[in-house]
Amino acid sequence: MRLLVTISIFAALIGLGIVSFHPASANVWIPDNEFLGYYDSNGMYTVVGAVKNTEKGPIIPSIIINVKDGDREIVDNFTLSIVDSQKDIPFKIKIPEVQGNNAILEKPEVSFITSSNNAQSIDVIYDRTLIKHPDGHTSGFILNNDTSPAYGVRVYAVIYGKDGKVLDTGKSIEIIEKIEPGQKIAFSIYPDSQHASKVSYYSCFALGEDPTQTVKLQRNGQPYYVTYVSSGYVNDAKFDDFSQSLSFTIRYPFPDKGFVNFMIPEESSDQKYTVTADGKQIDFLQSKDPDGYWHVAFNLGPQSTTHAIISGFAKPSMIPEFPADSRGILLVTIPIVAAIISIIIWKKKKD
Repeated sequence: MRLLVTISIFAALIGLGIVSFHPASANVWIPDNEFLGYYDSNGMYTVVGAVKNTEKGPIIPSIIINVKDGDREIVDNFTLSIVDSQKDIPFKIKIPEVQGNNAILEKPEVSFITSSNNAQSIDVIYDRTLIKHPDGHTSGFILNNDTSPAYGVRVYAVIYGKDGKVLDTGKSIEIIEKIEPGQKIAFSIYPDSQHASKVSYYSCFALGEDPTQTVKLQRNGQPYYVTYVSSGYVNDAKFDDFSQSLSFTIRYPFPDKGFVNFMIPEESSDQKYTVTADGKQIDFLQSKDPDGYWHVAFNLGPQSTTHAIISGFAKPSMIPEFPADSRGILLVTIPIVAAIISIIIWKKKKD
């Protein structure tokens, strides 16, 4: 059902010409020999590949993955990070919905948004410090060649076997929260254990989350974080506990069309959002990335100021949740409460 909604919205947006989403082209694609599915060492079906961008500028790609699992068809849409021109972005997506042992992976569909921002200049250092170890993992260093710090950097790689075929993709295990201009930081990437003995070499790519911004909000009295990427400027973001909605003002001062893409932590697998702009519902694209974040993206008019609201967040449960180790507390508390109630009733009868 979610696929039908996504395709319908996508087709409507392109037909109206109001957004800068593009279908797959000869310039943005996933090579057949770099797209495969396998069952990992824990038995979970995993899809790996790499999107190549030979457009003239940076893009934010989305892919639709279709897996046939016996009589079932599992379809999902994932949005990836920004990719510069003439660069690739590897991905690794686990699909726990696949239950059978003979899943068939269909050809993927690729679409993309053109971006006004390039990724920061963060590079893997290809010298003697980049080592493939006997157990199959690799380690090395990345260097920030940019003039500003980068945050939340992860190193992604396509992993090849001795026959030159793609075995897997991977990402660095380190949490690189910040890397200053000119700074070098070590990283390491491990393949799935079933591929460790077959690894020949890695093709590495360094990515920073420079085009994204994170805002800290208050939701139900607790800190709540929402991340977005945009060619405009988001201000006055607030979360309304009564309507369970996110409101904000976004300014886009440029003469062409822009976009905003909010990344929202998943609350349920079938979440359905709505977007209103200046009091009217608008078309948008909803998808989910490999890390489990919902993406809500829509276009911005030239030289515009828009007051928007994203609705559809899950309402908080009214039933208190007890920690896993609270069973003993309950076993003690319930008899005490029962005893107190019994005493109150006894006293009332006596009176």
